[in-house]
Amino acid sequence: MERTEEFGLDMDGLLSEMAALYAREDGDSAPPLMPLGGIGRQEGERVVDLDAPLLGHATREIRDLLKRGQPYGLDVRDAQRAVHLDRARCLELLAAAVEAGYLAAPEDLHEPRHCHTCRTDDCEYHEHRTWKLTPAGRSLAHASGRKPSTRKNADALVAKVVKAAEAVNAAPDATLWWVREIRAVGPYADDGQEQLLHVDLAVDLRPRLDDPAEQRKAEQRLRDAARDRGEQERVWDMVGYGHWQTRLALAGRSKVVRLFRPAQGLKAPVLFQEERDLTTPAVPSAPYRRPAETPLEACSWCRRTVPAARVARRGCALASSPVALCEQCLSLGWTDGLQYQGSWQVWAWPVVRDLRGSLPQAPFHEAGCALCGREDAVERPWWPGDDRNGSGTDGQEPVVMRLCDVCPGLLELVDAPGREGWWCARHQAACLTGMHALLHQGASADAAPGTRKARKAPRLTPLHREVLDLVAEHGALSAWDLARAPFSQDHQDSRWWQVRLAHLFDHRLITGVRNGSGEDRELVRATSEAERDLAAQLRALHTPGPVWDGERVVEPAPPAGWPELRGQAEHTAALMDQEALRRRADHPVPEAPRGRWG
Repeated sequence: MERTEEFGLDMDGLLSEMAALYAREDGDSAPPLMPLGGIGRQEGERVVDLDAPLLGHATREIRDLLKRGQPYGLDVRDAQRAVHLDRARCLELLAAAVEAGYLAAPEDLHEPRHCHTCRTDDCEYHEHRTWKLTPAGRSLAHASGRKPSTRKNADALVAKVVKAAEAVNAAPDATLWWVREIRAVGPYADDGQEQLLHVDLAVDLRPRLDDPAEQRKAEQRLRDAARDRGEQERVWDMVGYGHWQTRLALAGRSKVVRLFRPAQGLKAPVLFQEERDLTTPAVPSAPYRRPAETPLEACSWCRRTVPAARVARRGCALASSPVALCEQCLSLGWTDGLQYQGSWQVWAWPVVRDLRGSLPQAPFHEAGCALCGREDAVERPWWPGDDRNGSGTDGQEPVVMRLCDVCPGLLELVDAPGREGWWCARHQAACLTGMHALLHQGASADAAPGTRKARKAPRLTPLHREVLDLVAEHGALSAWDLARAPFSQDHQDSRWWQVRLAHLFDHRLITGVRNGSGEDRELVRATSEAERDLAAQLRALHTPGPVWDGERVVEPAPPAGWPELRGQAEHTAALMDQEALRRRADHPVPEAPRGRWG
């Protein structure tokens, strides 16, 4: 079938109408084809030399200035924050951008504006006139500095797409679509084109079933099964969930390979063609209804007879999960590794606050733990150990309660006053791990359907290395220092610099400076290779703090030699902190003059 009908409408016609409505005319270099599963034409990526001069500035600065104007436009203060110019020169720059066709000037540009605050005309501090982006300006705002690919690399990508098409056609029932044909379009179809920004392919996808109504039912079953496995809700595709999965199987989320729907009568080189007709007759079936969400009548953790929502690990079937949590326990035990049905909003702090006050007077169980009822529980004082401020809670009144070894972390309680923030965070993580393990052990369910991939450290760019050089040059500095310095780029605010510094933190190339007894969270310094080696040795030997050992939440004692190694690392860090502060005093970070809005 070449046409898909849904809700009595011609989907091809609807997509064509929306494509015409949302088509871009701002230098889009894409072929006149519709994307395989989206709205409008595939937007072409405009690539520019970001270091080339433009309007007296680097193209990167002009691009990022225009990006700040999405979607409401720019005013003078936005320009001053971006390019660090005074008001008069910013007006000149905006006028040059208007002349170049990137901006449209406000209609009342040359009319005085009366300020109701200071009672003056044309007040620079209350400027509300806005320059709007033109289509050319929007195109430049989304421009990239990505380098083009070679034909050799493009051929390798196409080979992967063809191999994926063969795999899709080998099991078409998995996605309910199959690949009829793949053709090369755009610059890739020209054998003489060696530098390729994109690899454009026209892919003819056919549905597995010949009846559109049965095809929709089958795709809805796939979508509900994906929802049951914990896939997050999203706009998967204009056609259907299986269509979206087929596109992902072919090209994933590649920025180089772009998939289009073939136009009628398209003549282009054929890269793949399926000789078989894999569309099969559909067997009529009853109208499909999504399975009802049936909560259980008892909570698996607090063991009370109250409505409870089913929970499961990511990747496990949710509709058949024997584990359920009530509204309170769901908030206490919520992590990214759990999925649940229902509309309850998971917000732990109000529940923690309420249970801290109510459980001592009205425990859920007469014997055992006041929260979960486990027998191994002791009545003793507990102190609030919120890690939000990172300083523990020394001096607060204790809460006397009968709790097991897992529930204190769920209620954000600790065993001693003044616990540090890192200890509180590790304690809560260990208790959550124990809670999930006990839940699945009690229900005889699989607690670990798969292993999560370790998070990759973000890629370091030349800009990150320049920031590292600045940190080493001045000894110690903060994101605020970088934002105020003359070498600050067009991304001048401190939040932008904090993200750059976070990359260096992830690679352990910088660390916080300790000034006296506590850590100065504003200042960072570069780490040495010897310091990183000592830290790696410490992590390999022992990680301090509570852990779940499979049966209880315990805090293992450090092995022999670890305290001495830690003392050596702290001594080295203290010396480097002193040297960083001394260098900061000898080489202060320069501060560029700023206006009120700069």
